[in-house]
Amino acid sequence: MNQPYLHPAQQINQDSAPKETLYVTGLNDKVRLEDLKFVLYILFSQFGEVLQIVMKKTQKLRGQAFIVFQNITYATNAKSALSGMMVYEKPLIIEFAYKKSVIFDRMEGKFYYKQKQQKELQPNIPTDLIKERKQKKIEDKLNNNTVFNQGEVNNVLLIESLPSFVTENMLSELFRQYPGYSLIKLINARGLAFVEYQNDDQATVALKGLSNFKITPECQLKVKYAKK
Repeated sequence: MNQPYLHPAQQINQDSAPKETLYVTGLNDKVRLEDLKFVLYILFSQFGEVLQIVMKKTQKLRGQAFIVFQNITYATNAKSALSGMMVYEKPLIIEFAYKKSVIFDRMEGKFYYKQKQQKELQPNIPTDLIKERKQKKIEDKLNNNTVFNQGEVNNVLLIESLPSFVTENMLSELFRQYPGYSLIKLINARGLAFVEYQNDDQATVALKGLSNFKITPECQLKVKYAKK
């Protein structure tokens, strides 16, 4: 006899053993799926390599995501740190998934094709970014060989060389993780943004936490203090 279909929410057991895959619910389904997926990638990849983010537009799976980490430690740390965090005005509800991701079945069974996996597992990167990669690699090499001038300490941060697909909402969800966040202003035409915190110390914590943070596998945030 066939087993009845179980909605993903019904597959979650509060006492289930930790797994590499997290099940996230309560997401704001009014936000464009690709924007939401990108923000989740930014947030969760701080805790380790994210192999896959699965989100669907279907009615049964709206407002939900499966986040697949490389190992259980990364998943456990992310679950502990991010549970309850407000993302697009909704708190993250995070549990361990009921089943192991099919990705690990492929890897263990050696049905693993690198090029296909790279295409499937990473968030979609807009074509505009591809054109910028060569120049960014050159800039990164220069930055690694010079002393990075972060400017005079104050409560406003400057983010430079932002890819054209980054939105104000994306950056806001990233920087509001740090206490004292006040506001953000993105200037798309110049590829930069200003982020204000309530005081200098709070801005410094955010700067240290997000300098050179990878918003995609090949694009790092360039953060310094803004000139007053």
